Amino acid sequence: VIARVAADGKTISSEKKVLLSVLSPNDYSDDIKMGNTSVSITTKEFISNATESISAVDDGEPYAVLVASAGMGRENYYMKPGMEQRIGAYLLKWNKNENGAFVIDYRNDTLLFKSVDSVSRMSMGTAGYEMLAPNQWHPFEKRYLYQIGSLNLVLTEFYPSGKLTYQPYDPKKATLMDALVLNVNVNGNQQEVVLRGGKGYEGTEETVDINGVEVSLTYGSKNIELPFSIKLNEFQLERYPGSNSPSSYASEVTLIDTEENIDMPFRIYMNHVLNHRGYRFFQSSYDPDEKGTILSVNHDAWGTGVSYVGYFLMSLGMLLAIFSRNTRFAALGRVINKSSKNLKTGVVVLLLPLLFMSNLALGQHNKHLSVKDLKPVDKKEAKAFGELVVLSRDGRIKPVNTLSSEILRKITKKASFEGLTPDQVLLGMVSDPVSWQQIPMIKIRFGIARNTELQHILGVKGDYASYLDFIDMKTGKYKLGSYVQEAYSKKPIHRGLFDKDIMKVDEKLNICYMVYTGDMLRLLPNPTDAYKPWFSTSSSISGLPPQDSAMVAQILPAYFNSIKQGNYKQAAELREGIELYQQKFGGDILPAKTKIKVEILYNKWMIFDNLSKVYGLLGIIMLILIFINIFKNSTKLSKVVNLFTFLIALGFLAQTAGLAMRWYISGHAPWSDGYESMIYIGWITMLAGLLFSRKSAMTVAATTVLTSVILMVAHLTWMEPEITNLVPVLKSYWLTIHVSVITASYGFLALSMLLGFLNLVLMLFKNEKNREFMDFRISELTAINERSMIVGLYMLTIGTFLGGVWANESWGRYWGWDPKETWALVSVLVYSFITHMRFIPGLKSKFTFNLASLIGYFSVLMTYFGVNFYLSGLHSYAKGDPVPIPNFVYYTLVVIFAIAVAAYFKEDKLKNTET
Repeated sequence: VIARVAADGKTISSEKKVLLSVLSPNDYSDDIKMGNTSVSITTKEFISNATESISAVDDGEPYAVLVASAGMGRENYYMKPGMEQRIGAYLLKWNKNENGAFVIDYRNDTLLFKSVDSVSRMSMGTAGYEMLAPNQWHPFEKRYLYQIGSLNLVLTEFYPSGKLTYQPYDPKKATLMDALVLNVNVNGNQQEVVLRGGKGYEGTEETVDINGVEVSLTYGSKNIELPFSIKLNEFQLERYPGSNSPSSYASEVTLIDTEENIDMPFRIYMNHVLNHRGYRFFQSSYDPDEKGTILSVNHDAWGTGVSYVGYFLMSLGMLLAIFSRNTRFAALGRVINKSSKNLKTGVVVLLLPLLFMSNLALGQHNKHLSVKDLKPVDKKEAKAFGELVVLSRDGRIKPVNTLSSEILRKITKKASFEGLTPDQVLLGMVSDPVSWQQIPMIKIRFGIARNTELQHILGVKGDYASYLDFIDMKTGKYKLGSYVQEAYSKKPIHRGLFDKDIMKVDEKLNICYMVYTGDMLRLLPNPTDAYKPWFSTSSSISGLPPQDSAMVAQILPAYFNSIKQGNYKQAAELREGIELYQQKFGGDILPAKTKIKVEILYNKWMIFDNLSKVYGLLGIIMLILIFINIFKNSTKLSKVVNLFTFLIALGFLAQTAGLAMRWYISGHAPWSDGYESMIYIGWITMLAGLLFSRKSAMTVAATTVLTSVILMVAHLTWMEPEITNLVPVLKSYWLTIHVSVITASYGFLALSMLLGFLNLVLMLFKNEKNREFMDFRISELTAINERSMIVGLYMLTIGTFLGGVWANESWGRYWGWDPKETWALVSVLVYSFITHMRFIPGLKSKFTFNLASLIGYFSVLMTYFGVNFYLSGLHSYAKGDPVPIPNFVYYTLVVIFAIAVAAYFKEDKLKNTET
């Protein structure tokens, strides 16, 4: 806030930095003395993102609210006595009778106006029209349109005694200036002043005259003149091939510093900062015409180094705490070692119900054309076709096999269909669309007791419908047209299950349509530029050289026709021609042959989907065996348990190989989106279980079940397993460092949560006879639980530090109260409290700790799922319609609550018995 006081020919200025918010609305005040003049300025009110409104009051002043247009669109204005407003080439004034102006005045309870030009007036009720003479006073009334040349005016509201007020406005709808209401006191005489401004705005200067003392005030950002200059030579925007999605953008600039004799070219792009004399310039955005660049500036000469050193020292302390012999972490290790020497580990099997949470969809098919009625595409030719590459709509070049797998999974929710591979299905659909449109392959039922209305509309009885089932054969209309329009017209919160199912089915039908029309298979690179959109059978080929246009227009239809006729020799020759064309005009943007083969293997093996089932089976059987072994203590059972541990370890190697394959295929670390982060959390969770399995077989068994559940969640319908391109900001080594560390912490904290749940279950099985035995089990698992929690807390904290570093390198700030950042901090505070509860006398029991470890994980779930899919921010994966909360979540909460209450009363009963 800048305050300037002028009196008796003298001027004094005062400038103060302020941090105004809803938490600190009165941060600004100032006292200025100039001779015998004393000026005191205090904050009366602060309104963030303020919108103006006028309300009627008893002690106000006249206000006129206008809608005006001067050829540049309609705008809202307000006028009051002494005010002037320029609209286009016209100047409006109140009580300032000057030539050339449209003058407003309020006399004898009547609002008047006059103009030096003739004014036409049209009644908005009767459409009556009249001309008003210039240089005469006329009533200025509502419901009339006044025209003066190209200026159109409408008086929408008039307040004989009004006051301008400010209210906070929803920042999601518009970003407005703040309003700072000040009381200005000059030698005991006070007047109110409203300043508009804020972060990112220069603000408007307001001046008040109190007894001959002028006080000018401004609130907002300050213009700072740099001691050097930057010249933009060229702005460069790169897009993914055939897509409008930006791959990267950069600014080629020249740094000019005459004081230090520097004239140096520099390239500024995402995560690559220009740092000079304490100023740091970040690539923020660019102009819509792509000719200008927008750089954000940060000035923090010493702060960056000090902050980074602080982060390093705190992280080093956490790491040393894990390896030191005199820490809580080491003491817990000794508890585990002591417990493992006395008793073998056991577990209960109350997690069995978790296996049966998926809905089954059973139904009968109508009589349609069956796959058996068709001659399937040759598997060998389909496999070779799948090895060609295709340009997807997001600009990623991938094998056709990947596209066919994605299409089949979206349409049928299956990895294969009626014994056919995805490549056979896709090639059949494009080569013989008439036949395949009669095959029921579009899944329309997603759960028990759902979609009966949808089935009735389509006239089918089973879970699947054919493409033609959606078309009314008599009229040719789309049967779901009106339902789709109605579903999309509703707000997300008002959509029911039927609306959402309609939208899902409509998406499947659109995919089928794009396949049948050939639009999905953009196989042929543009011979003029491989980065331009590729061609399919439905593409326009205008503008190509004659020899190229003939090739593009004929080769794909000829290939598909050969497939339909069963002439696979000719089809193979044409396919080889397509491959040569891709290699000739695809240039260096084509993926390597090895990468294509690895991606096809990745699609075929479906490692994470299959492991979710294998882990679930192995984990449950292992839990049962351990539970039996608690009471029988059989050497043979122990050996079988060890065998299961070995098989689970092999599964973990396959899981690791799957992550490595995805990393190689995508070219970036496999934790950049919702699906990838889930499979990575599953990998870390399994790793944590294996690390602790040396002393506790029960830990690895329980972790296997948890990993199975995580991988199952990753393959729910609202998770997209497709490999996609990265947005520019994620093209950074910080993606590998920050995201891997903070996401890995979720795995260790998940293990802590599961062990807390198992301990509560074990407490239910305690009685007078097995109390000592169960206490050993609970002590051992509680120690493992706390160690896992400590590791998770350390990684979560260090990951948050690294996120601050990445944010500083990308945007020039460490912390912005983004929802993800905020909830990461909340999770750190939650787990910091849990790990220190033992110092509070009433909260140091094993029951309390295990319950807290279970409840605490809900903060992680909010950090991950809540932010990613429900809140908007820099880290959000949400794309409009929120992800529905599965019903089993509510059942799980009820089960947790019931077990926690029962365990509490059981522990309390045994404690009273002992007393």
